[in-house]
Amino acid sequence: MSLITWDKSLQVGHAGIDSDHKKLVDLVNQLANAMGAGQGKEVCGKVLGELASYTKTHFAMEERLMAAHGYPKAAEHKSEHDKLVTAVLDFKAKFDAGSVMLSVSLLNFLKEWLSHHIHESDTALVAGLAQKAA
Repeated sequence: MSLITWDKSLQVGHAGIDSDHKKLVDLVNQLANAMGAGQGKEVCGKVLGELASYTKTHFAMEERLMAAHGYPKAAEHKSEHDKLVTAVLDFKAKFDAGSVMLSVSLLNFLKEWLSHHIHESDTALVAGLAQKAA
């Protein structure tokens, strides 16, 4: 069962960004499924690590696009990225140390953050890129 369903509402109209978002949705769903199936710390930790790593890769791609196109809200957008990366890496470190466990609240946080960021910030980014190209 998926925590997040990939559908047209999550597409922003940029092939690279949409492809990355689909991968991020898949990783969040893998994490939810591993947790729901009671899979061990090793499996959940591996998926959480992949999610953290891919998030950084995706954000770097978006930030290169913003810089290349002189996107006026780049600093604000990057700040959102930095806050999530910090939160995920902090959680991952605590998870690896055994001081926190995966929880429904973490999964809901990831779902809400990703959905909001795509619908608001990334939709605005793609619209800004389209205006620059026009």
